[in-house]
Amino acid sequence: MTRCCKCPMPAVIYQKYSGMHLCQSHFDDDVHRKVRETIRQTGLFAHGLRLALAMDGGKGSAVMANIIKELFARRRDIDLALLILDDHGPGAKSAWIASQQLGLRVSIKALPVSLLNERVASDPAPDPISFAQKMRMMTGLAREMGANAIATGHDLDDMATEVFISYLEGNICGLQYGRQETRPEGYEQGMIPTIQPLRRIPGKEVRLYALQHGLCFAEMRLEDELHKEARQELCRFDSRHPGTKYSLLRSLEKLDKERSDRSGSQRSKAFK
Repeated sequence: MTRCCKCPMPAVIYQKYSGMHLCQSHFDDDVHRKVRETIRQTGLFAHGLRLALAMDGGKGSAVMANIIKELFARRRDIDLALLILDDHGPGAKSAWIASQQLGLRVSIKALPVSLLNERVASDPAPDPISFAQKMRMMTGLAREMGANAIATGHDLDDMATEVFISYLEGNICGLQYGRQETRPEGYEQGMIPTIQPLRRIPGKEVRLYALQHGLCFAEMRLEDELHKEARQELCRFDSRHPGTKYSLLRSLEKLDKERSDRSGSQRSKAFK
């Protein structure tokens, strides 16, 4: 029996990128630490905040909401609410069950009938409702409830795949998916910042966390062929070269920092 590298308890996971075997307790600590570091860097939680948790029924949103609730249980100035886009599919049902487990306030928005008809007519297998379309609807619902920010359940695999595809297409500077707003003033300008608390957690670790904690989620992966192939190739490469996904994420964060610094410099010049 393989034991945890930090205590005598049996290990539940081996992290290739860190070389660590971790038991359930230390695995949870590791996940929570990464989430805390990620949300601390956003700068959004220093003072009071109304945070909308986007629930899509997948493992990521269930884990994200569970951890966020646990981390901010004692913060009375942090108001949490769950947002669900109802497409009458298995994801919406799982999202509703997960919300009941969490016991948080829920806001549900049914997808327009025209959009659902378009999905069935175009192709009943994949989901042509784009990430941008869903986020626009989520943003509208979040704005109605007075939220200051939206949190999604995208994990490291999701982030790295999008960065990988953007590099292949030569459009990394134009990548919007996964960019994390780190300045609270974005909301004051009419925009609601979006954050990804699980962006540093590998997909298999998110799934393990969900299973170990008995969270309800639907096994779904609605992707086009490009994303499916890119994700598979990236996972194969990362298995041979552990840490590749983290390197891709760091490249995005570096570009975001440079963009933020340039934007701040331009604002400073404008007020001189």
